[in-house]
Amino acid sequence: MTKLLIACALAVCLGNAGMFAQAEAPAADQPAAGQQGATSSSEDEFFGSADVEAKQGTAEKQNVADVVEKEHVGLSGQLQAQSTYTMTRNFVQGVTAASDNTFSNVIDGDFLVDIRLQKSFKAFLDLNLGFVPGGMPVMHTITPVGWPYLPPAPSLTYFENQDTALLIKEVFVDFNLANTVYFRTGKQVLKWGTGYFWNPTDLINIEHRSFTNLNALLDGVFGLRSDVVFSSNWHLYTFLNLNGVQDITSTAFAARSEFLVGSTEFAFSTWLKSGKLPVFGADLTTPLFWSLNLTSEASLSWGDNQDKLDTSGNPYSVRDQLVPKIDVGLSRTFDALDVQDRVSVNLEFFYNSDGYSQNMFDLLNQLGKLPTFLSGYFQSGYYGQYYGAAFVTINDFGSTNMTLSLNALANFSDMSAIALVGLSYAPVNNFTLSLQVGSYLGANYREFTISGNPTTGALTNNQFFGILGATVNF
Repeated sequence: MTKLLIACALAVCLGNAGMFAQAEAPAADQPAAGQQGATSSSEDEFFGSADVEAKQGTAEKQNVADVVEKEHVGLSGQLQAQSTYTMTRNFVQGVTAASDNTFSNVIDGDFLVDIRLQKSFKAFLDLNLGFVPGGMPVMHTITPVGWPYLPPAPSLTYFENQDTALLIKEVFVDFNLANTVYFRTGKQVLKWGTGYFWNPTDLINIEHRSFTNLNALLDGVFGLRSDVVFSSNWHLYTFLNLNGVQDITSTAFAARSEFLVGSTEFAFSTWLKSGKLPVFGADLTTPLFWSLNLTSEASLSWGDNQDKLDTSGNPYSVRDQLVPKIDVGLSRTFDALDVQDRVSVNLEFFYNSDGYSQNMFDLLNQLGKLPTFLSGYFQSGYYGQYYGAAFVTINDFGSTNMTLSLNALANFSDMSAIALVGLSYAPVNNFTLSLQVGSYLGANYREFTISGNPTTGALTNNQFFGILGATVNF
């Protein structure tokens, strides 16, 4: 009996093998009608079944909550080496030798430590290490302690040449109450406002974006931030600024209420500090026709908290007048050569009503007070009254791992500008080579043509610059 069963099984297997051999034989030609019909019938029977999908629960990931809540420590960061060469106008015109030009090298690294605990608790650290061959001037301010006489002792300011700098850009802890009120305490960088380059409503961050390095990580400010979630469409953000505070009256407070209505996001904000003028703000983000995206923000105060210098070089305060500051931006992406969103364009305009309309660089230079102006009364990009900027990025430029950028920044008040062409190449993942070539446009002694050395007070009018860089992300 056993032998008979084995013989039958062999016969079936040989028969099936013959069927497969017959089915494969005419592969180069059209299959027979009977074979094609049999194949279609079997395919319809298999793919037409109502039980193709697995039953509910059989393919689900088990213990998802445990995986999400798993404690984790991550290390990432960025290392960047840059060499910058700047040519003065006198050198370009043949008046002086190359000794007037400046050549600088810097290696900058950000080491990011991300510690995630359960229940959305988190800690974060951004440790920045910079090395400048030849050194860089670093300002120190010393105030004597225990000064026995009146008035109080004046502060002493001096410069020291250092080649290595260690800085904690950010270090904070995140925690929450019932996943409804979220807190962040420590040194942090806040996203305040909607502008791409200018943020008139942002009176918190101490550092703004760099035109030549838009992706650089910024230095944070110490304080306590809260985020109250009323709904998915309504958040209330507050920030208690404790940066450098030694007296409770020096604390500043900011609040921002953010709403989402359809595809439009808008917010209202305020900034308050004892002894300072309150500042109120509003911002808006919304899509427009032709796939345009509009961003705008504005601040308003009765006077200005930033002191200024008059044409005689004397400080004064702006009071008893409205001081609006308005930023408007338009952005859009374009498809090109069968590549989606290959080209991105961002245009921005900034109106600073309290900016200087006169050429303060030329006036104060004649009075010998320009170093004072540069060290305490000048902030790049917020000096004049009317500004404009354009940022154009073309991905897959020539190859899939190359990007071209065309950027421009202009001060329309004194008619000076910076034009920049950048090319980046990523031969492998997480490694980028970049070359930027730019020019300072405008007459001498303008915002974007002049530079000053704070240690010596020496001034130069620049013409061209080039930046060669290599970046590693890990």
